Amino acid sequence: MRATEQHRERGEGEGDPGQLGPEVRRQIRPDDEQDKREHQEDQLQHSPPQPPIYCILPVLAQPEYTRAAIADLLAQSVPTRLLIINQGVEDAFRLELERIAEAHEERILLWSHMPPLPSLSATWNRALDFVWAVGGEEALVVNADVRLHRRTVHLLHKARAVLGALFVSCVGVTPEQFDPEADHTALEEQIDLVPKGGPDFSCYLIAKACHEKYRFDEGYTPAYVEDLDFHRRLMLGGDGQRIFSVNLPFLHYASGTLKTIATPQRQQIERAIEQGSRAHHRKKWGGGANAERFTVPFDPSSATEGVTTADLFAKEREVWHAQVR
Repeated sequence: MRATEQHRERGEGEGDPGQLGPEVRRQIRPDDEQDKREHQEDQLQHSPPQPPIYCILPVLAQPEYTRAAIADLLAQSVPTRLLIINQGVEDAFRLELERIAEAHEERILLWSHMPPLPSLSATWNRALDFVWAVGGEEALVVNADVRLHRRTVHLLHKARAVLGALFVSCVGVTPEQFDPEADHTALEEQIDLVPKGGPDFSCYLIAKACHEKYRFDEGYTPAYVEDLDFHRRLMLGGDGQRIFSVNLPFLHYASGTLKTIATPQRQQIERAIEQGSRAHHRKKWGGGANAERFTVPFDPSSATEGVTTADLFAKEREVWHAQVR
């Protein structure tokens, strides 16, 4: 739905072991990573069926892309429910979204905020709060201009469980690179060995525990840079190893929603972004995107060198690379 400013490197069930059968019951030693991974996989494979996973889809424009994204989310290999959030689409498109929701009333919920919520962060927060309130433990969040493999939700769910992630994303690719019929068996069988990269906020699975600890900053109005801020706060908070992408492609048209909007409205939004999101980021972190100097939000006394978001991520990446040597 929007062009992300997040840098990236291209590249669960939790249950009581005593409730599992004897063939998977085992004692976990904290220092034994192999046993830990095998135990997590056993839990995932032997746990009861999961309830439907909510998929959150904010929509601002692009009817054609949105229809395709909805179809892909409904066609996932595991049960899903959709929460579509109308961010202020034109009336004709709003009526179409209402018809789609009525045709799939057991699986699709449509929100239309009038007026729209002031920021994308506010939209994500409200939607995630709803998912947690109805019992969800994780949720998929996607842009409207994406296409997904039918096993996307399943594989991200497994990656999060096996790798102990708070936040795990796919990697955006171009139409020429995307194969909707790709066989991801090798990826699934070696999910614990998959290379990690920077998070992509156009298609991500987030855990309830992550959002409860790190909410999206609603000061980024109307949008842009909130993804960078979120990743930065996890790294500064000691959770940088638990937010990443795995090598699971999704098609991201990255069309730039603003480009599809009429010029006067687009210019108005661009001014709002500069005066809102970008100014907020500079005030909060002492510099623009990837030029930050504060390690404590809004605290000039915490200013130092070598702490841009890119610098912090480089250190996290070094840890990943050391683990696979």
